[in-house]
Amino acid sequence: MPINFVRTPSKNYALVQEQILGLIKRQLEPGSWTETESARRDGALNFTLFIHQPADVVMSHGVADKNYFLRKDESGERIANRLSYIFVPGEWLKHRLVTNRKLSLSPEQVHVVGWPRLDTLLSQQSVIASRLEPGRRKRVLWAPTHDYARRGEENLSLSSYPEFEQYLPLLEKHFDVEVSLHPRNRKDKMPTAEKLLWADYVVSDFGTMVYEAWALGKPVLFPSWIIRDRILKYMMAGCAEWHIFNEKIGIHPSSFDEMLEVLLAGCTLDRKVQDFLQEYLEPQYLGCSAKRVATLLEELSR
Repeated sequence: MPINFVRTPSKNYALVQEQILGLIKRQLEPGSWTETESARRDGALNFTLFIHQPADVVMSHGVADKNYFLRKDESGERIANRLSYIFVPGEWLKHRLVTNRKLSLSPEQVHVVGWPRLDTLLSQQSVIASRLEPGRRKRVLWAPTHDYARRGEENLSLSSYPEFEQYLPLLEKHFDVEVSLHPRNRKDKMPTAEKLLWADYVVSDFGTMVYEAWALGKPVLFPSWIIRDRILKYMMAGCAEWHIFNEKIGIHPSSFDEMLEVLLAGCTLDRKVQDFLQEYLEPQYLGCSAKRVATLLEELSR
């Protein structure tokens, strides 16, 4: 049967969707796939990046956990329980899904595929590095997740946006600083790529940017004094992001002064980050994830 990509009409994620699906399509034979918007194609294997779309196979549009595959439909049923297959970045998330009592997924339904966006980022990394001047100041990228989702009676965002903005002038005294807001919070809706490759250090929250930065060998500093308590309170215990903050995987300064001190001293990925990343992002698919997804879709469509 043919493969059908079910797109979502979301403006915020249009370019992210185009990028990821484009990488997968290029690995498939011309004429072997079709595309619809918010609709299944009968007689096809329907694949989507958005769990609320009508599909047989779902791979999230982001690499973070965020309890994405535990979402419910309007009747309160877990959407994942009616899917044929789920694609995840690594064994860590696969184990979480197949052992979760709220889901009825077998190990054969959950496939490890890596993360397709890293195919492009890893291939471009050396090109960007070659353009940078020697003897430059270190570069810091602030790349927060969106502030759309809010929690609790206080209506709190789990993002460091916009609260961290006040610290940017202080960072700029010592570093070259760039900002890349989540597509939901900016007009161009472009997914972050070149700015991430440009950076030496990344300040972020709990989204895709954290995992991509780590996979590129870039230390991530979490503004924990702003968001840690909120994440531990409102993110479901056990999800990867709750785990990162609870176990303090990565760099979790308790104040801006401490963050600045760590940055000035220099920092690298420690063993704790490397061990977690090894489980969360399958190493054998780094740089070839889109091929892995395409091959699986071809196998499952037979």
